[in-house]
Amino acid sequence: MNKLLKNTLLLSVGVLICGSLPAQKKQLSDTEMWDNSVQITDPAMQVTAWTKDKVVLTSSSTAMFAADLRTGKISPYKSNTLNKEVDFTVNIKDDNVYLKRNNNEEQLTNTPEKEKNPVLSPDNKYAAFTRNNDLYTIRLADKKETRLTTDGSDVILNGYASWVYMEEVLGRESHYRAFWWSPDSKYLAFFRTDDSQVPVFTITDSPGQGGYVETLRYPKAGENIPQVKTGIVKPDGGAVVWAAVPDGDNHYFGYPCWRPDGNALWLQWFNYGQDTLKFLETDLNTGVSHEIYSETQSTWIEPRGVRFLKSGKGFLMASDKSGWNQLYLHDMNGNLHNRVTSGSFTVNDIIYVDEIENVVYFTCNKDQLAAVDFYRVGLDGENLQRLSFGNYTHQINMSPDGKYFVTTYSNAQTPPRVALYANNGKFIRELQNTKNKNFDHYEKPETEYITVRSDDGLFELPLRIIMPLQMEAGKKYPVTISVYGGPNTRSVYEGWENTFGGETHRLAQDGLIQAVIDHRGSGHNGKVGQNYMHRNFGYWEIKDYAQIVRWLVENKQADPEKIMLTGFSYGGYITCYALAYGAEVFTHGIAGGSVTDWTLYDAIYTERFMDTPAENPEGYKSASVLTHAGNLKGKLLLTHGLRDENVHAQNTFQLVSAFEDLHKDFELMIYPESRHGYRGEKRKHSYNSDLRFIYENLLEKPVPKEMIK
Repeated sequence: MNKLLKNTLLLSVGVLICGSLPAQKKQLSDTEMWDNSVQITDPAMQVTAWTKDKVVLTSSSTAMFAADLRTGKISPYKSNTLNKEVDFTVNIKDDNVYLKRNNNEEQLTNTPEKEKNPVLSPDNKYAAFTRNNDLYTIRLADKKETRLTTDGSDVILNGYASWVYMEEVLGRESHYRAFWWSPDSKYLAFFRTDDSQVPVFTITDSPGQGGYVETLRYPKAGENIPQVKTGIVKPDGGAVVWAAVPDGDNHYFGYPCWRPDGNALWLQWFNYGQDTLKFLETDLNTGVSHEIYSETQSTWIEPRGVRFLKSGKGFLMASDKSGWNQLYLHDMNGNLHNRVTSGSFTVNDIIYVDEIENVVYFTCNKDQLAAVDFYRVGLDGENLQRLSFGNYTHQINMSPDGKYFVTTYSNAQTPPRVALYANNGKFIRELQNTKNKNFDHYEKPETEYITVRSDDGLFELPLRIIMPLQMEAGKKYPVTISVYGGPNTRSVYEGWENTFGGETHRLAQDGLIQAVIDHRGSGHNGKVGQNYMHRNFGYWEIKDYAQIVRWLVENKQADPEKIMLTGFSYGGYITCYALAYGAEVFTHGIAGGSVTDWTLYDAIYTERFMDTPAENPEGYKSASVLTHAGNLKGKLLLTHGLRDENVHAQNTFQLVSAFEDLHKDFELMIYPESRHGYRGEKRKHSYNSDLRFIYENLLEKPVPKEMIK
């Protein structure tokens, strides 16, 4: 019998240890700690497919198993019995577009220019792509190429996003793509971006005799933003229809979406101040738009999506207008039908909508601040039911018909377990417990999830802490705290993190308390907590972080003379800010890719939360690390990539200049030819440099040789 299958079938069999005294737990040797030769958990099985009567799972060894949906009975499964879809895709190869049918490739374009982001139409009859910032299609039947736009240039971008739109609106996973097929393949919607008034930022680097120069259209806070229009065009060409929207071009768009029937385009429009959101339904022939939905908040609104009902009778939308992200049901004209969920908790994701039973399944943090639970509720807002269980974070995979789900659940003390349930919450079968025979026989760091009350008594602040091995009563231990800190960006979750072996284990062995913390605005406490950050970066983050540190000192033997923050990007900002503004509490820091003054970061992100520098001069001044640089008295290591196109290295250099003028000591590590995050040998060097800083300043001994990369 397959070993994994055997272990799975024997999940309920415990290990009995005879004798009256607990067995002495083994310690990892240095070799075992770094070569991963000893594991205390097995990788969790992943859901591969659902069939009519089985759920198919794959182990780390690629072995496949199937669990009967009625009984949970497990048996081996052969992959060739699955129905495989035909591999019909387009991709870029040697800068040209290729069509791939299973294992056969066919070249569709052949030009010296670079093509980007090819996407098949839903009916597989066309491929759309961009070339030199113009939008093209190619008809697969006869390879007829059609140029849909003609004014593309270095500042006019058709179907290709400006940097700031990619970073802050469409997301890095878009790869700058800014065009979308209609579901019936009859139209393409696209953004036309005019970057001509956006300031140019110049990046320089050091290689070769002449160095390196790069320019980028990058709007900083208070500067001109890209002017974006939305066009609609047919794949065989013709006149572009431009969507008519409020305020001319002085606005932002979020992701557009098509009505499921393809008869209209829905635009997600934001005013320049980013506190008003409108969904606009646009006529495909005239471009005339009418309002479907409108919402204004006193602080800010971020882009969101809609979930159309298959019946065509309405849509679900999540909104945090109540202070907590909740679900609302609207008809197709945008009229509110009813509120679906209510309460002081955050709805994370819609997992499934059953329109026959009129039920929606979703994840949320209703039962524990930093956990993920699974619920269902009627579309009428009645009969809310918890389907998950315990103080765990649940990862849910639901069957296509919504009748069953598999949960992979864990918490700080419990490694992942995989179980099969019916959609009413009825337990069918545990499929895997990843805890293996070594789990109870080896010493491992104690990991806890805790909440700390904010000093004003209004919020619970989540903390995840890994304690040193073999602690001594009365002894104080140094602390490293990992932070990010940006609005609605959670770092702490109540889930399993394998601390056995490697860097984390060795640091615990050498006497380091390792923590991850979040503040009131990180997202756990909804928009209620986030709103505190409006026009006021830095203040509440440090206030809440300092409260957690005080708790650690009082309750967990933390050494108040050795409290180190470490973070990158916004986390780098918070680390620098803490060592300056919060210098009475935070004594050490490693800050990478840091924003040091918010006038130096991009307009969309910064103005969303801070408004413009002209509107909020005191807020920008207070939030700047430069303002508080004279307070630095701890030890701070700054790192930055010279080619960082996201958070420009000028941030760190301006802080360096301020420190030098104030005669403040600090450490600096610059990484040439590196972006926002270091790669290759530079990454290894940064890792080693960070370890040296920790061991030298917190643990006061050399870095163990086996840890050095």
